[in-house]
Parts: sequence; C-alpha cells; structure tokens
Amino acid sequence: MLVAPLEQSLDASRATVSAVFSVAIVGFTVGMFVAASVFRLARLPVVALGVTLMMAIGVGLAGLIESYATLIIGYGVLFGLAVGVNYFLCLAAVSIELPIRHSIALGLTTSAFVVGGLVWPGIMTPLLAALGPHGTLGVVAAILLGAGLLCAVLLQRSGAAVPRADKATEGLFQNFFTERPRVVIAMWLNFVLLSIGGLMVVSHAAGIATDYGLPESETYLGAMLVNLGYIAGALAAGYLSKIFGGRIVLLGMAVLTAAPLFLLYAAPSAAISLLTLACVGAAFGAGTTGYPVTLASFYDMARLPTVYGRVCTAYGVAGLVAPPIAGALHDLKGDYALAVLIAALVGLVGLLATLALPRPPAVATGTAPSR
Repeated sequence: MLVAPLEQSLDASRATVSAVFSVAIVGFTVGMFVAASVFRLARLPVVALGVTLMMAIGVGLAGLIESYATLIIGYGVLFGLAVGVNYFLCLAAVSIELPIRHSIALGLTTSAFVVGGLVWPGIMTPLLAALGPHGTLGVVAAILLGAGLLCAVLLQRSGAAVPRADKATEGLFQNFFTERPRVVIAMWLNFVLLSIGGLMVVSHAAGIATDYGLPESETYLGAMLVNLGYIAGALAAGYLSKIFGGRIVLLGMAVLTAAPLFLLYAAPSAAISLLTLACVGAAFGAGTTGYPVTLASFYDMARLPTVYGRVCTAYGVAGLVAPPIAGALHDLKGDYALAVLIAALVGLVGLLATLALPRPPAVATGTAPSR
C-alpha cells in the first residue's frame, strides 16, 4: 500500500522504493538470527520494550523526515531488525508450559503475524488519503508504540521466561550445524527453496493475477487470498503437526507450493492463478509452524530459538533473490509463465530436500539419532 504513494512523495522509481522492502527482509532475517543472543541479555518484557522503541523510532523517523535515506534506515534497517527479534520473542513467549500443545500455540501465534496484512489496509487507507505516506507512517509508529507497551506489561505479569540454551550452541556462529548437521542442512535447503519458489509468486501477486486475466479492479483478491491462505495454513499446520509430525507437514508444504504452480503453467487462467496464490500462501503459513515443530523433534525447547534462527537465514537469502528474479523474467518474456514454471521446479527440489531429513529420534526404532 505504501509503494505507489512513496514513489510520488520521494519522486523515486518503483525499483528504488521496492529496495526498501528488500532491506527490511534482510533486517528481519538478521533480527531472527540474533534473537536468541538478545534473550540471554535481558528478560522478555525488557526485550519487548526495546524492540517496541526500535520499531517506533524507525517508522517514526521514516515518517517525520521525508527522504529516501531515512526510509532505508528507519523502515528498512531499524524496523526490519526489530520485527525479526519481535517475531522470535512471540515464539519464545509460547515456549513455556501452556494448557494447549506447543504446536497449536505456535500455529495461533504465527498466524497472528499475517493478520496484520488483513487489518492494516483498513487502517492505512483513510490515513493515506488524509495524511499521505509520511504522515501515515507517523501514526503507525504511535500505534506500534502503544501495542508494544501493552505487550511488555502482559509479559511482565505473565512471568514468561526463555529457557537457557546449553553452551554447545548458544553463540551466533559457534557449532553452527550443531551435532546434527544433516538436520540443519536439509531444513535450510527446504526453507530457502520453498521460500524462493513462493516469493517469486507472492511478491508479484497482483501482477500475476492481472497477467492471467483478472480485471485490474479485482487484483486485490490476489494479495487477500495469499493472506487468508497464510492464516489457514498456520492454523492447520498446528493440528496436523500434532497428528502426523512436522516432517509430513514440510512434505505437504512442498506439494502445496509446486503442484498448483505446475497446474497454472499447464492450464493458465484467472481462477487457477487465484487458487495458486491461496495455496502458496497456505504453504508459507504452514511453514511458520512446520519448521519450529520439526526442529523441536530434534532439539529441546531451550535450543530451539538458536537453531531456528540459523535456519531462518534461508528466508533472507530467498527474499533477496526471488522477487527481482521474477521481475526480470517478466521483463524478459513479457509475462509470468517462465517465472511460474521456475518457481514450480524450485518447489519440487524443495520436496527432495525434505526427503533428505532424517527421522526424529523420538520415532526412530532402537537406533541412534541420525546425523
């Protein structure tokens, strides 16, 4: 929603403004990567307060000073980094003893991450019309500050604390692949491949919907279905992980990514493009639960934030390469057909990476854990 207004406000190209969101993805990934170390420095309420101030300052800076540099620094770096830490803060908060299974709690928590994609448009549309993009960012900063302060108070009252990790893997780079390198490598490859395949489509949702015949007045359906699919996938994955285990969920994510993309390439239509976007969104949503639940079958909850943070670096890599590749292929061919085919093939390779994942120790029969 901010891209076009910021183009006009800053007199910048779409590629230039879009680069801010690439920087934010990198910041988000770095935030997830360092989160486990941050949690060792302070209690959850203090971390919540810190990231809240960082988010508010970053977005507020981008709103108060109308320049591309402050947009990069404020929104891309400060806000992106804080959101990455905050994402893991939410996962850590549900790692304590709860009256429901952790897989379900993770699904509920991570599905809330994308609810913003459904809530914020209704808030920002009138703000953009009345205040413009920079004034809107100022209001958003105030909202984030209020919500974050409430979160810090609730965490303080709950007494939630992150379990201490062991010394073997608590450093950022110390023993990066842990004692189970096969697990970390297979999970990372699966994550990066499915993210590349998915982001090649999701990052161009409106363009793909239009390219396959949807009227321009209805292109919002593409982004809406991605978000709805994400929520459904995150919630469903929590229950499915409880029944089948995280590994089966990861296999389902790969199929849910590749199969509809192959269908769209073979039988292009507006309806199938919307179905594809919904399925890819569901695969992304399932991953928010599937990845941590799968890792939790190999590592205890105290080590989960550290190991998951390392695996999540795959998302940053995908965020850097997937959107521009899809855009370049569209510019080269004049449509998204080749991008869709490549995304499908990448998703298929992600399925093979999942098959390389060993069986969790809990279900292995009389054997030592696979490495």
